[in-house]
Amino acid sequence: MVDHSSPLRPLGEGVPEDAARLAAALRELFSSLGLSVRRYASRTHRNAGAVSRYLNGTRVPPWDFVTELFIEVAKQKKTPLRQEAMELIKESHRNALKVSNKRLHEVQTLQDQLEEADARVQQAAIREQVLMEGLQLREQRIAELETRHVELSARRDKEIREREGAVAELALARETDSDELARLKSEVDQLRVELQRAKESSAAAEERCRTLEERLAAAEEQAQAGREAMESDKLEEAQRSAEEARALAEELRHEIADLKAANLASSRFRSTSGAAGDAGEYLLDLEERERQKAQQLAGRPAEVNIRELIRSSVKGETTQEYTLAVALAKWSTPETVREICQGLQEKGHPANTLLAHTAASMSLPQLRVLLPLLLEDGKDGEDGRRGRDLVSGALYHFAYFRDAPEVVTFMRQLSEAGWAPWVNQINANCAKERKGDKLAELLRELDPDESYAMIETIVHVRRTKDIPALLLRMEALGLDAYLQRLLSRLRDLRPGEYDGLLATTELAKD
Repeated sequence: MVDHSSPLRPLGEGVPEDAARLAAALRELFSSLGLSVRRYASRTHRNAGAVSRYLNGTRVPPWDFVTELFIEVAKQKKTPLRQEAMELIKESHRNALKVSNKRLHEVQTLQDQLEEADARVQQAAIREQVLMEGLQLREQRIAELETRHVELSARRDKEIREREGAVAELALARETDSDELARLKSEVDQLRVELQRAKESSAAAEERCRTLEERLAAAEEQAQAGREAMESDKLEEAQRSAEEARALAEELRHEIADLKAANLASSRFRSTSGAAGDAGEYLLDLEERERQKAQQLAGRPAEVNIRELIRSSVKGETTQEYTLAVALAKWSTPETVREICQGLQEKGHPANTLLAHTAASMSLPQLRVLLPLLLEDGKDGEDGRRGRDLVSGALYHFAYFRDAPEVVTFMRQLSEAGWAPWVNQINANCAKERKGDKLAELLRELDPDESYAMIETIVHVRRTKDIPALLLRMEALGLDAYLQRLLSRLRDLRPGEYDGLLATTELAKD
């Protein structure tokens, strides 16, 4: 019987070259362990005789024996073997197995191929997961940026509307001042004409006075010469005429002085009111130019605006896309907006930007006309699905951006018209997506029954991270009854999140 505790026996005679090379490599690894064959066999639960034959080259070991030896050597050295050394041993093992047992060699080859294929599958799965996570992060960021962009656009529109109100007041004041200025100018022009006529009348009166004075002097001379009584009568007539001419001349002089004073007052008024008139005129011209430009953009053929929206979006020209979308939302008819949205979808381009601005800016009566038009008259199939998607997008943006009074009014109008599913959709969108401050204001505007129904929807659909801001805003608005109702329903239906919500809300207060 062979003593397997003794040093390794020499390689067997007649061992093929590949098997001898493999055995030599394995013997070198085994020697680094400092163990006997029997002890190693006991440690690895193998037959000592088989281990001895593997190491002297008389039998090609299975590959799991080789990998097991790699592991034991790595534990002993506290460092893994070099990849190059492992590859050389693997190559020797495959060559030795090919010579000694072709069937086992084929099995081992298939196992190697299977392991390689499985490794590739795992790598592909890992890469797919990484790419999927990257895609989701980018899609989420895109959605956040689009929502932020639409929110800023709506805020800008609101500010523009507020400024338009101020401009309208200035325009009204300017118009009033302009009317008064025009009236005063007209009066001044008339007074100038009358002044010119008065000057002419005054000159004529002066001339008449000189003539009469000459005649009076002549008549007095004739009277002194003792002319006839008839001449005396002529003298009295001449005196009366002279007196009348003098009185008329004095009256004309006073009238001329009054006209000059009125002209001076008008000049002072023009000098003090000129700056305000210029500012009002500038604001009016600016408003008119913007309105005319927006109307001109919206008045173009629908196909032109469809191409321009796609071009601006693809080229990243955000300002041009925003300007055109706002113009279409404000100045286009519901029929035109429907046509453009459908045209964008048919060309494979989303209509989200135009829908967002339309839902945020279009008047409520026009929006009521637009929604049924978007449904494609109740068509089924692909067209029907596109129409429903458009309506859903419009209702989503309406719920997110519109002020609370407009949301309440519109939901009640839809309810009266028998469009309850749309009311429910707006209600759900508000409960899930509307910002905390706007949602709290909406709860304040709704009737108590409507508010309690909205709270029930909030409990079921609102994200956990969005609830603390809503709680803070409800508390700030004094909605104590609604706040207690919401907290009670959260405790009942979402008990696992309740304590965390309270802690987060208190932390936000600090």
